[in-house]
Amino acid sequence: MYSPAQSSMRHSGFTLIELVVVIITLGILAVVAAPKFLSLSEDAQVSHVKATGGAFKSGIDLARAVWAVKVGDGPAENLPVFGESDDNHVDFNANGWPAQHYYTNDEASPQLDNVEDCISVWQVLFQNNEPTVSESGSVDETDYKANYIALGVCRYDYTDNTNLSITYNSNNGSVVVDSDPSS
Repeated sequence: MYSPAQSSMRHSGFTLIELVVVIITLGILAVVAAPKFLSLSEDAQVSHVKATGGAFKSGIDLARAVWAVKVGDGPAENLPVFGESDDNHVDFNANGWPAQHYYTNDEASPQLDNVEDCISVWQVLFQNNEPTVSESGSVDETDYKANYIALGVCRYDYTDNTNLSITYNSNNGSVVVDSDPSS
């Protein structure tokens, strides 16, 4: 005879075949989904560098616009761009592009010609020191490492992925974001 107690015992667990099917299904999902999840970190880094490069370019263009209105031609030293305090002044090269940020009165034609200039331009554009920058090779833990490449040219390497960088050319004002992590 068939009793209700036997019926509940029959359906109280999974069969071996059901467990194998679930394990195989989870394995297939893991193989398909794992590469996508692994690339999310890299995608986030690329997005961060692109956004930072865009903000850097906007700062350069804003500074250039202030120079165009207030000076219009030739170099300028200690031009108040982002406010009246000394911390907000920018030195412009003969082409009218930000070249450095030092509050002195002793340079007739400022040029971006060393890594300290690269860092100073970055810091005046990003007033709250975010994202952070330091000289390449320093032990400081910063978001970007500054490199002086050639006269008027800086490259800022993203610390978490050195294949990602921002290059600024103060000779013509170009800002190029290298966001190909495989290069």
